[in-house]
Amino acid sequence: MPASARNNFRIERTLIMLALIILLFVSPLTEFWAALDAPWFSPYLIWLVAIILSWSLQRSLRKHGI
Repeated sequence: MPASARNNFRIERTLIMLALIILLFVSPLTEFWAALDAPWFSPYLIWLVAIILSWSLQRSLRKHGI
């Protein structure tokens, strides 16, 4: 795979991850999961999941040399 195609693939996966994070924290979904009477630490758990997913995505991209 050419280097430009690899870079495009990396950028696409990163942008998809960013879009999902924005969807969770900026969309009307925040009102929905805030109204569920979840514990006070639930937003921090969601951030933790987002960070772990981002880390694993970057790790797998580096592992495959993309």
